[in-house]
Amino acid sequence: MYEANFDDVTVVCVTYQSRALAESLAERLRPYSHVVFIDNGSTDGTVSALQDLVPHARILQREGNGGFGKANNEAMAHVRTPFALLLNPDCSLPADALATLRECMSRYSSAAAIAPQGWRADRRPQKSFRAAFYEKLPRQAYRPPDGTCSAQWLNGCCLLLRTEVFHQIGGFDERFFLYYEDDDLCLRLRQAGYECLIEPSANVLHAGGASSSPSVALGLFKAFHYARSRHLAICKYRGRSTGYGYLVRTLLAAVPLSLAYALMLQRRHAMKWCAWGAAAFHGLFIAPPEPMSAKVARKYTPSTSKPAADPVRLGWAPRQPLPLNEDQPAEQ
Repeated sequence: MYEANFDDVTVVCVTYQSRALAESLAERLRPYSHVVFIDNGSTDGTVSALQDLVPHARILQREGNGGFGKANNEAMAHVRTPFALLLNPDCSLPADALATLRECMSRYSSAAAIAPQGWRADRRPQKSFRAAFYEKLPRQAYRPPDGTCSAQWLNGCCLLLRTEVFHQIGGFDERFFLYYEDDDLCLRLRQAGYECLIEPSANVLHAGGASSSPSVALGLFKAFHYARSRHLAICKYRGRSTGYGYLVRTLLAAVPLSLAYALMLQRRHAMKWCAWGAAAFHGLFIAPPEPMSAKVARKYTPSTSKPAADPVRLGWAPRQPLPLNEDQPAEQ
């Protein structure tokens, strides 16, 4: 068994209706002396199970579901170690992989966030890094990088952070209830002059969509917040007019596509477009965030420590109109 001292790392885990994962979580987190759970108002016994199974952990209980970013911010307020590992309940990161991430963080003093390469249970690679959501890249199969490289987005399911820097930039933007909070965090870290790195020699197994018990209501809930968060992100980084253009296109497509998929008995797609349409309608009546200037939004801080073959830098293409469904949630 791999042995290492992780006294400088606190594992932060947000749970919601995650009782089914409690036993495996307890086993996976046993090597780590600093663990903070924050529960987003679960009603399935998640908290009591974690209290019994992970007695050394600090467990915070919220009365309601405040979203991924808000819960992480509240948990991070209790972190006293130099590094924090944000870990989804359905992710399994071996101790040697965490040691690799920490070593990478020590090697690159400009790095504020480092992600491992994610893998599905069937050994398919999970998209773990890419360019900013507003950049248009050629459609091609995802390939893990050959070495450590910089990225504009890292998958937030498993992320090693410098605690001080996280607080320095204000943590997650809590307006993003679910989805795109990791996009925004990475872009703001880079804006502040720090690097976001993908370290493919560290690997995490991510079940995907298993953090909460699946249900029709949960599927609609996630789809609604995906579209809502995408609108907020577009407004923030591309401007309000582009954001409202996204709402209009989504509304115009939602009704016919919802009906068409329903007639074809493709319930999942019908529900998705119905939820996206509802989110777009809702977006017409909320105040979007102030947009960032184009100069700030596109700021790119190169690093002399990156290898020459950086898939993100070499793969950029000119901007094009944002498609309605170009950026699917990671777990779908």
